[in-house]
Amino acid sequence: MKILYIIHDFLPRHQAGAEIYTHLLAKELSKKHEVLLFFTEISPLSTQYRITRRNLDTLQCIEVFRPPEAPLSSAAYNDEKMEAVFREILITHKPDIIHIQHLLYHSLRYPAIALEMNIPSIYTLHDYWLTCPRWGQRIRKNMQICHSVDLQQCARCVQEDNTLAPPCLTSLFLFLKNKLKKRQASREGIEFLQERNAHSRAMINDVRLFISPSPFLQKDLIQFGIPEEKIIISDCGVSLKQHVQRTKQAGNRLRFGFIGTISEHKGVHILVEAFNSIAEESAELHIYGDLSWFPDYSRRLQKAARSPSIFFKGAIPNDQVAATLAAIDVLVVPSIWFENSPITIHEAFLAGVPVITSNLGGMADLVDDRVNGLLFEVNNSNSLSTAIQELILSRELLEQLRRGIPTVKSVEENSAELTQIYKKIIME
Repeated sequence: MKILYIIHDFLPRHQAGAEIYTHLLAKELSKKHEVLLFFTEISPLSTQYRITRRNLDTLQCIEVFRPPEAPLSSAAYNDEKMEAVFREILITHKPDIIHIQHLLYHSLRYPAIALEMNIPSIYTLHDYWLTCPRWGQRIRKNMQICHSVDLQQCARCVQEDNTLAPPCLTSLFLFLKNKLKKRQASREGIEFLQERNAHSRAMINDVRLFISPSPFLQKDLIQFGIPEEKIIISDCGVSLKQHVQRTKQAGNRLRFGFIGTISEHKGVHILVEAFNSIAEESAELHIYGDLSWFPDYSRRLQKAARSPSIFFKGAIPNDQVAATLAAIDVLVVPSIWFENSPITIHEAFLAGVPVITSNLGGMADLVDDRVNGLLFEVNNSNSLSTAIQELILSRELLEQLRRGIPTVKSVEENSAELTQIYKKIIME
């Protein structure tokens, strides 16, 4: 079986959850099938598209370096030049099935193009990009969550500074920001966004099956327009290698940890603020993440960290995550956006580590309050501080949460599951 995987960007430069998952899954499937990866990368100083081929591990990769575009211009979701590359890939490699992981900077027309050649597509949803053009996070500059899609608010949103995007992408908002600046969410701006949503909904008809890792995301996308019978819940598998549950040693201070992107929507400032109120002799906080990705935010965090028990440890390679989790007692996931099915929560459970997380979205789908972790009120440092303090005061509760940790789906199980889905769809 020949499988084509499509994702917006990829390793090694980009190491978020969707990229890591796609890499693990593609590696596992490549043991028995032919797998090709197709992804993009922004080339800030370029005006031309440059197609490169390389291998990552044993995986064949086609990477397109492309010039920057305004994220809400049509090129962000229906790039005709990327469509031409895609057609050529289909003609040359003749995949049996296409598995989409993300279509940002590709084209929502890919499934329709594939159908012209009788190649079916399935789509794993990793965020809310089909409903939200601003990185699929459904959160505004002021960190207010968009519980529903309001096109007038969407038009205003893209006028704001792009605080959610990495520095290398900041310039990408300039074109549309200037375009909408004088319109103040005018009819033309809203019509532009209506057109994008129309393309998203049209693509739904051409995708054979959608996969949602979380019930929350499934419900949201059904409301958007995906037929209920066309979207299943199936969580992403993770690698069990290196993850060994180790006996936690009861020390004088509990060790809390954060692992992930150091950015505002991840709520790290909420965690720092909460931990400032914790007595330094009772607990310590280790924050793992790249401080250079959002430097202004990182500087504010470090300045705000008044407790001497807060330690910024920098980024860690993926192969060190297991050892890092083995060295902490509790993982904190304080995100202030919906998330989906955070890979760090799965990895924490593999390591036997309970999780404190926001009572929101896919995070609340994974963490059962007072069973395998604690939920706190999203964006509320006092609520988070109370949860932290409760575990400090009750080691019995901590042990209870450890015993309640569920089994985690392996990438091998996920691969076998998807193989059956692929075969069924190909045969239809």
